[in-house]
Amino acid sequence: MVLSDCYSWAKEIFGLAALGDLRRTRRLVTLATSLAQHAGLSIVKSSHSPAEVEGAYRLLRNPNITPDAIADAGFTATAKAARS
Repeated sequence: MVLSDCYSWAKEIFGLAALGDLRRTRRLVTLATSLAQHAGLSIVKSSHSPAEVEGAYRLLRNPNITPDAIADAGFTATAKAARS
């Protein structure tokens, strides 16, 4: 998977996640892209900067973000792909 493919994949899977704020969804896409580019590495090791690490952890600690909201985005994208 090349870098642009990682971003395209992350945007397709998580780009419509209902996280209450577009910035949160963008952060999720960024996080998923970084993790896909560096499969098997931690958030710290897969991030490009300390600011990206902090942003990822803020997203994950945010009480307004639920695992179900993230999973629902993936389920929706999977169902869409299955239909086509």
